[in-house]
Amino acid sequence: MKAFGNVLKAVIGGLIWLSSHQVFSAPADLRVKTISVPVYNLITETLIDITPRIKGERNEFMMQLVCDLARDSKSQEAVNAILTENNLNPESIPAKGSSLSLLVNNDKPQQQAACASFIATSLFFPVDNSVLFETKKDEKGKDVTTLDSAGFAREMKVRMSIAQATAQFYAVIANNLKKEKNMTWVDYQKDVASITADYAPEYLRSIKRIFAANQATYIPRDITVGGYDVQDSNGRRLIQNSMESLLVSRGVDWLGNGKIMGKEYFVDIQVIDSAAKVKSGKK
Repeated sequence: MKAFGNVLKAVIGGLIWLSSHQVFSAPADLRVKTISVPVYNLITETLIDITPRIKGERNEFMMQLVCDLARDSKSQEAVNAILTENNLNPESIPAKGSSLSLLVNNDKPQQQAACASFIATSLFFPVDNSVLFETKKDEKGKDVTTLDSAGFAREMKVRMSIAQATAQFYAVIANNLKKEKNMTWVDYQKDVASITADYAPEYLRSIKRIFAANQATYIPRDITVGGYDVQDSNGRRLIQNSMESLLVSRGVDWLGNGKIMGKEYFVDIQVIDSAAKVKSGKK
């Protein structure tokens, strides 16, 4: 540790000497001022960022109610009743400025956009498959945990439908991103958010359509309490665990590994302000 400390001191000392004796070139003098970034990551991180949170955490209870309002599966009166049952006074929640505002402000477009981002990003967070297992007594009276076949089939139909609709969602965003020069990461995030707001109603409808048309059967390749790897009878495979999320369609990466419906998209992000001129030199 002492040797490392000496090395660190030498490095810092050298940097201080350089800053006082050497003239640095301005970043604006560099020929290339952008870096190429995978659109897959841009979309994913933006959707995670714009998903409402409570105290910095995703909240299933709140977002389920927001989605119920967004899809008109529950009335405002029904949501108010649920809030009251959970010791939350709907009348005390402001229409703006609170993490709970979406539950009372009757802003359908905002609710739909929030619901879309929440559902899409559910593919990138840990899953709890405990509800898919059931415990029964064997012939000797011992507890045996097995997979609930009916519950597994229902749940996988939902998750596969979400994954398919989300792949299309990503493709819509990727193909509608602005092609302007000098756009920063923040600029692109705003663009992703804007496209999400426009497409959200169709995304929610597409999940319902895909689910209704889905007649596939599912085979568990590997399933644990915290993850799964399943294949359906239509040639699709869905993997989700703490390390990855991947939808494969007939051998093609449909969503995951940086690909969107089998294609890699990139955008150029400006990381150096071309207009900035840093004056430096000897005094």
